[in-house]
Amino acid sequence: MASSLPTKAILHFFFKNGTNTALFQWLNFRLFVAHNKLKLPHLENPVRQASSTNDYLNQWRKQQRMITPKPWFFGFLGLIAAITGFATMVSVLNYNPTQPINLWLPLALFAFIPLLLTLSSVYFSVFSPSKQHIAGHPFQAILVKKLGLSPFSPYKNLLLPWLFWQSQTLALWFSASALFGFFVLATFQDYRFAWSSTLITNDTTMTQLMTLLSWPWHWFIASPSAELISQSRLVVQDSAFYGVSGESWWLTLVMAMIVYGILPRLLLAVFLRQRLVKQLRWSIINSGDIEQFLVAQTHQVSQQPMISEAGYASLEPIDIHQPGVDLISWQQPKCALATVKNLGNANWLEDAQWLTSPANKRTRPVLMIVDPAQTPTGELADSIELLQQHTAVDLVLFSQEIDNARYASQLKSWQFFAQQHHISLKNGR
Repeated sequence: MASSLPTKAILHFFFKNGTNTALFQWLNFRLFVAHNKLKLPHLENPVRQASSTNDYLNQWRKQQRMITPKPWFFGFLGLIAAITGFATMVSVLNYNPTQPINLWLPLALFAFIPLLLTLSSVYFSVFSPSKQHIAGHPFQAILVKKLGLSPFSPYKNLLLPWLFWQSQTLALWFSASALFGFFVLATFQDYRFAWSSTLITNDTTMTQLMTLLSWPWHWFIASPSAELISQSRLVVQDSAFYGVSGESWWLTLVMAMIVYGILPRLLLAVFLRQRLVKQLRWSIINSGDIEQFLVAQTHQVSQQPMISEAGYASLEPIDIHQPGVDLISWQQPKCALATVKNLGNANWLEDAQWLTSPANKRTRPVLMIVDPAQTPTGELADSIELLQQHTAVDLVLFSQEIDNARYASQLKSWQFFAQQHHISLKNGR
């Protein structure tokens, strides 16, 4: 986005009603621009060009029929998750009224398994190579279909983080409802607890395990003592054993559910939301869509436009992961590729100083990575010219989210730019 555009005002326009509204307003706007519908059919009131950015955006919002998730769908899923959590806790606590509750059952269902699922979610949403591919996440793919969000599939770099965040929110409903169910039932009934295991055959091992399990909260709630653990052991042959009641075990169970079942999911949900907000802000500021939209509103279309007779050949593909080249990105500070430098976001003098510094002279060929949705600028041409003084430079179009219609629209601009500045233009893969 050009520096002359009111960035703060534009971000406020999208974010003023929350992250969810901001996301789907922006995705609808990108879809509007991608389908070459840049010119609004009509404007309700003439607006002044000096302060028209948000006025044009408001006019666009009034005239467009937004594609948004069905408002009841996630509420329905949250209700199911809450009912499931409550019902599971009821089933565990009342499985066999004549026998004490085996501690391992609630610990496994409401602490250990949720922790393992949270760790797997961390991998699939943060570290997995398939985190940017909807097909690699069946649950998210079902949500996209059920919510009617298939038109936004080209923008999966924003859609998937939102789905990961919503999935963790649903899981939190399950865990929180289970904890609530425990307090409701334990308030009006006396539950007795014991432990029994085929693999753990002595009290000492169990004591060590409980000490390790209780370590995160041992400084304000004591871990189960060796005497309590010995008294709580359930022996199959002892039919007269009824377990240990009172607060001897329930505090340990509650803390385990909170520390291992709820807290990690809550932290992951907060992290995913913050990551989504950062990616969304970056997309709004750097995509160039708003700039193209404003140009279309403020410029008159020529009745006899000039048509270039120059033919444009298809781009030669290039492997951007090949060894022996340096990658430099343009206006992409969050670029996922292993770039040696990102240019175009700092002051031009700082970029020029870096490009002309003897310490930063490139000895290997350079691939300048640009997003096809970006707008070619003179600063980019100057940066490439400085690089070409010392090494060969290819300008490479590379994106994981732009759709075919938008790509075709932008391709001619980039080809004209490359032709005018005598730069080799290739298609990254």
